[in-house]
Amino acid sequence: MKIETGIKIFLTLVGLAFLSIAIQALFTPQLVMDNVDIQLTNISAKSSTMGFYGGVNLLLGLYIIYAGFKNQSMGLILAALYGGGFVIGRLLSLIMDGMPNSFVLTWLGVESTLTLIALLLYFNLNKKNLI
Repeated sequence: MKIETGIKIFLTLVGLAFLSIAIQALFTPQLVMDNVDIQLTNISAKSSTMGFYGGVNLLLGLYIIYAGFKNQSMGLILAALYGGGFVIGRLLSLIMDGMPNSFVLTWLGVESTLTLIALLLYFNLNKKNLI
């Protein structure tokens, strides 16, 4: 299988994962926040959850799927930056605040893996341009 085909599959799966989170957050934001024991007790909290987890994930997921077919380098960079941002924040919280629940630890593993795979694929795809 050519690397471009593998990247297309990877970015499509990542995009679909983001879309799954987005749809849940847009239509049932409290269910998303229940995983981390956060109660959305006011309109601003609900709006922020719907905006970030819903709206941002919706558009990012759609773009990453598009990028899998039209701009793989950019899709991989965005996936790595997004996943890497979560990894940095979660690791900092782990150091400063202690051990989170198993849901957060699971996502730390998923986001770390996503980031690593996206970076490896990016460097593999662009290795001829890096020398």
